[in-house]
Amino acid sequence: MKGSELVLKALRDKGVKYIFGYTGGAIMPIFDEMEKQKCFKFIMSRHEQGAAFMAQGISRASAGTDQPLTGVCMATSGPGAMNLVTGIADAGMDSVPLLAITGQVATGVIASDAFQESDVVGVMMPLTKQSYLPLSVNELEETIHEAMYVALTGRGGPVVVDIPKDIQNQETDNDYHFDPLAYEPKLPGFFYSPIPDKEQIQTAVSMLNQSQRPIILCGHGVVTTNAGLQLRQLAEKANIPVAFTLHGLSAMPVDHPLSLGMVGMHGTVEANRALLNADLIISFGMRFDDRVTGNLDLFAIDARVIHVEIDPSEIDKNVKTTVSINADIGEALKLLAKDPGVLTMPRLPWFEQIDGYRSEIAAAMQKEIDAGVGKEGQLLMKSIVSKLSHVTRGKDIIVSDVGQHQMILARFYNFQTPNSWFTSGGAGTMGCALPMALGVKLTRPDERVWSICGDGGFQMNIQELGAVMEHGIDVKILLLNNGYLGMVRQWQTMFYDGRYAGTPMKNPDFGGIAKAYGIPYLRVTAPDQITGALKTAAEHKGAYLVEFLCDPSEIVLPMVPAGGGIQDMIVS
Repeated sequence: MKGSELVLKALRDKGVKYIFGYTGGAIMPIFDEMEKQKCFKFIMSRHEQGAAFMAQGISRASAGTDQPLTGVCMATSGPGAMNLVTGIADAGMDSVPLLAITGQVATGVIASDAFQESDVVGVMMPLTKQSYLPLSVNELEETIHEAMYVALTGRGGPVVVDIPKDIQNQETDNDYHFDPLAYEPKLPGFFYSPIPDKEQIQTAVSMLNQSQRPIILCGHGVVTTNAGLQLRQLAEKANIPVAFTLHGLSAMPVDHPLSLGMVGMHGTVEANRALLNADLIISFGMRFDDRVTGNLDLFAIDARVIHVEIDPSEIDKNVKTTVSINADIGEALKLLAKDPGVLTMPRLPWFEQIDGYRSEIAAAMQKEIDAGVGKEGQLLMKSIVSKLSHVTRGKDIIVSDVGQHQMILARFYNFQTPNSWFTSGGAGTMGCALPMALGVKLTRPDERVWSICGDGGFQMNIQELGAVMEHGIDVKILLLNNGYLGMVRQWQTMFYDGRYAGTPMKNPDFGGIAKAYGIPYLRVTAPDQITGALKTAAEHKGAYLVEFLCDPSEIVLPMVPAGGGIQDMIVS
């Protein structure tokens, strides 16, 4: 068999159905073989970055299921491979399994500056869990299997297999044999500890019972292990409030009585104040990044910390722990939720304190939402998102781009469905939402998927409307257009004396663009049009684009200023 056949055989054996990508000279043998076999659904992105985010959508949407998938993207050598870098780096920051297969120039001209050559392994190594450059056809099948294992096992992440063109065309030896059913990866430096230490679990239980002001921090690991139910059981049994990282949202219903909403730079007042005043922080599957902690010197000064995390390198990296449990989040939560030693504590003074935090800016925020328009009479994103939440009852899938609207969605959408919130967190990649939504919809075709973008991010991968058009993918696109890069503008308003350097945007006719791609379009300018437009898009069979003209002066609060601690949170 040829190398190109072995690559596709390995992908079939691993259950891959969709491949996203863009062809070119150095990967033509694999694409040619894919056309011969016709056993994959190939989605041609209009830019390689789009392919990486489409593949991410497959992985993110299937996380925590009985059959979690690893999305696959392909590109040619040189610029093709380099255009994948942002999507791969994004997957690494957000712990998303991803397999990128790239073509490379032939082995005989590697390191000679051949046409469209680039050092893919060198570039990708710091961004991935592993990068491979197989130099023999006999290595290909095992390499693909190992790469998929590494991507999905433990803390998920991206892997890259860079395959020289001559290896794709090379024939296997006569005695070549590989049995995928008998394959066991041999990875002496790869440690995976899914089972929690029982003694540490008991120590954590004792600390829970002793605490007067505990708070649970729910991170991405709870979502990816489908442990939201166990988290909810533990929180209810021990009577502990729960705050969510950006990626922890949708692990359990946001309107649950114990939910404090999102924590961090743009978190709720109640979540941030409770975190500041807690005597015990129990964190599950999160890395204590700067957007959650603020100034580390001021974080958790008077609190003990229990950190449950699959990746040992994250423990004690940013925040010193009292008890660390290096284990699979789902396994740890199962033990804690069922532990008979966990006591139900009333903690009435703590919840009275939290109720005071909750009411701090609630009335002013609701007044803004009800008004629906800003100072210039244009729409407020808060009001649009609140009405979307009402129309969908919080049950639809939300795929958000990056920026001001992302924080507003995280704050004001009432998530009810497990693993229904997808966005770029660690890397904060504008342009992620449209292509990512396509992968999500293909993975969960029976659920309604909304891709929600600002006018800046939308135009970064607007070309992927071509994939929507070509394959008839039913994604509802909401464009919140305020004519600015909204989050940067907010910072400029608050910290740069209102000098809007590089943030105003002269936008095209988005309706004309939608028409060019054959996508129905509505433009909304008044509050009384919002609900009707959302219902029209929701009920339409097929893709739909709704553009809302939004107030550029809208501010999303609270906000912790850069370099500040949670106690420096700005609320008005």
